[in-house]
Amino acid sequence: MFDEIEGLCDKVVTGMQVTTMTAATLAPSQDVAMLTAAAVAVERVRRSADAAQLAILAELARRGFETGPDGSTLETRAPAGEVAELACDTIALALGCSDHDARTRSRLAVRLGDDLDPLIRPLMDGAVTERTLRLVADETQDASRDAAAAVVAHMLAPMRGTDVPRIEALDRHDLAQACRRVLDRTDPGWRESRAEVNRRERTDVRTYPGPLGTTELVACLPSETAHVLMAGVCEIARERQREDPELRVGPARALALADLALRGVEVSTHVTLGLALVRGPSEAGEAEVPGDVKTAGETRTAGETRTAGETRTAGETRTAGETRTAGETRTAGGARAASAAEGRLIDVGATVEPWVGGVEIPRIGWVPGFVVQQVVERLDSRVTRALLDPETGTVLETSTTGYVPPPSVRRLVELRDTRCRMWGCDRPAVACDLDHATVWPGGPTCGANLSALCRHHHRVKHAPAWSYVLHADGSAEWVSPAGTQRLTWPTAYAPAEALAQAPAEAASHDTTGAPDPSTPTQPTTSGAVARHDTVDHGAVATAPPF
Repeated sequence: MFDEIEGLCDKVVTGMQVTTMTAATLAPSQDVAMLTAAAVAVERVRRSADAAQLAILAELARRGFETGPDGSTLETRAPAGEVAELACDTIALALGCSDHDARTRSRLAVRLGDDLDPLIRPLMDGAVTERTLRLVADETQDASRDAAAAVVAHMLAPMRGTDVPRIEALDRHDLAQACRRVLDRTDPGWRESRAEVNRRERTDVRTYPGPLGTTELVACLPSETAHVLMAGVCEIARERQREDPELRVGPARALALADLALRGVEVSTHVTLGLALVRGPSEAGEAEVPGDVKTAGETRTAGETRTAGETRTAGETRTAGETRTAGETRTAGGARAASAAEGRLIDVGATVEPWVGGVEIPRIGWVPGFVVQQVVERLDSRVTRALLDPETGTVLETSTTGYVPPPSVRRLVELRDTRCRMWGCDRPAVACDLDHATVWPGGPTCGANLSALCRHHHRVKHAPAWSYVLHADGSAEWVSPAGTQRLTWPTAYAPAEALAQAPAEAASHDTTGAPDPSTPTQPTTSGAVARHDTVDHGAVATAPPF
């Protein structure tokens, strides 16, 4: 019977496909009542599908693996109501969702398979949403089994004067209050004990990428602290709006919060400039050097390197140190830099101020290039530079015979990966372990054999029945115990062979043509050194090949 589930789901998907095509064709001719009825019908199917998946996850989330006495892999089963240690990672890969979503749904699923079992029925009937059940699960998270059972019975009982169960009739606010009133009667003092634990263990401040160029700052604070802080933010925001009547409330509050947080605080930042500096030939009829930067829409003649904004007249020749159009200058040695923000070249060793492009910072978002420039110019900033070999793209002097990566190797991997190499994980590489793909000393301590893995996914990689392979092109292949395969690529570069295969007309992003940074350092024929300065987790070369 269980093997028929896939076939049944295929029929449901087919029905939804027909519904989609019918709606796209006939919906404009229908009235509001008919459209609303159709939307409600589809919502009922979606909720019922959520119930079916949670019923499966309730068991899947309890499955784990361990290594037996003889070295074989054994399947285990966690106790009822508990999630197996690494089961959420298997689920996240299989469903293509984030680790957070997998954990949230897994915890709800095992609760629905245990002490909240009766609540699956209204979800299966399409009467409530999964979010509603999660609210009840969260409210009863630390309650005793008797208290949780009392809450469930109260939620399924009809609302006073109606035949509709409370879980269907109440909105989220009233539903939460109803749960708490039952807990107050059955488990006195639960609020105080839970509040004490939450204030001690669950307060935190986190960042998430917001709309392009912004970051969401989320804080979980003691309630009285949050109340006072918000009052201060609103007061300063009103002052700013009096000074600038065109300033909207939202931006005014954001500026006010920044004022409060940075008032009386000295900030020192560590910035690495996002520029690729290349030493190439200085004679007329120059040749393109590995690691050189060109912009989309650029055209070149054989052996010539130039930027999109550059023009040249017929028969023109150039000499070393010549100043060019489009903001380009060149030193006597032929070294030059490329502006990711404006596609122009600048002098490496002269007094010309470098220009930087925007950068993507994990868990923060995208920072425009002009803002990065202001940070460099106005704040007390320390600048770090990484010397890269133009033939291999690797940091010079990165070879080591030891197990612990030297600072140069760590800097290379952090700039190349920018985040944990597990599919869906966004933990910054600077907060990750450097893992040897091939276990040391069998595998060397170099960029080609190292990748950034957060502590949790470092453990997942070494767990029974999991497979992790770091390929020569920089891609990392994960295979879960269920057989789900996922590939991830370094965030900050594309292998040279991938760039060569890409059609010219598809070059919508600036590329450097830099070879694979994960390749071990090799001697170069020209002795040239490419210098990469990046902002925080800025790109070492270009976007990955996907």
